[in-house]
Amino acid sequence: MTRLFSIAYRFSRPHTILGSVLSTAALYFMAAYPAGFVRDELPLFWITLAAALGCNLYIVGLNEIVDIELDKKNKPHLPLASGELSVSAAKLIVGFSALIALVTAFLAGELMLLLVVVVSLLGTAYSLPPLKFKKHHFGAAISITLVRGALVNVLMFLHFNNELVGSLDFPEYMWPLVLFMILFSIGIAWLKDIPDISGDRVHSIKTLAVYRGARWAFRGAVSLVALTYLIMILWGGIGVSDYSNVLLTSFHFGMLVLFLTAASLTNPYRHTQVKLFYRFYWLLFFAEYLVYPIGLVL
Repeated sequence: MTRLFSIAYRFSRPHTILGSVLSTAALYFMAAYPAGFVRDELPLFWITLAAALGCNLYIVGLNEIVDIELDKKNKPHLPLASGELSVSAAKLIVGFSALIALVTAFLAGELMLLLVVVVSLLGTAYSLPPLKFKKHHFGAAISITLVRGALVNVLMFLHFNNELVGSLDFPEYMWPLVLFMILFSIGIAWLKDIPDISGDRVHSIKTLAVYRGARWAFRGAVSLVALTYLIMILWGGIGVSDYSNVLLTSFHFGMLVLFLTAASLTNPYRHTQVKLFYRFYWLLFFAEYLVYPIGLVL
């Protein structure tokens, strides 16, 4: 049982699963709280979450199926690369996940179905030819940014807002979160491939780290994300309607200090350090979805 759990845990790429859980919960709360429906419409939240997780597992699972040979070099701990999980079993999981995503999205509502279909198509184009966006750093960054940054935060919020109150209004307090996640997702795209340079180069995967080098990719991501935090701090100073601007400014200032401190302690040429920094980076991603909705309450 422990071995099966370990295989399932590694195959699902748990940091992406947790990201989907937190983003869905945050967006539901930010639509439901102003309308007073936080507890009244929980079935809508659960069915939307099922669709999001099914879509997430389809995308990461498909990517692992396609990248078995590449992952033997870059990520040998993954169950397909290590041989602990068969390709046929992985295809069954991926197919079932896609089916669950589509069925539950259909039950959740039209906008959620649109989101799942578009994200699934982008995830497929990311991994499979003829497009295979992941083979070039620009295509990879655009794919990840569209999904994690724009589509999820805009369409899922509109889905919740439409189902809860019958409105497609997009409130002012949502725009800082959308911009933050768009820019932060570019950082994900640039940072995630730094430890994989040798394997990506052999398989002609032209990531930014391969194209410009580890130091350039790392410094580019750090500079962009630092600018992102500064924008949020300034945005709080300017003011956002119906939101705690004190929280917007103080929280992102604290996160900026933590982020720059961690970056200063990371050598982009040491893969172990970069991997630790990337894990920390995802903690900042989680923290944003955990803390940002609180600004509606304060």
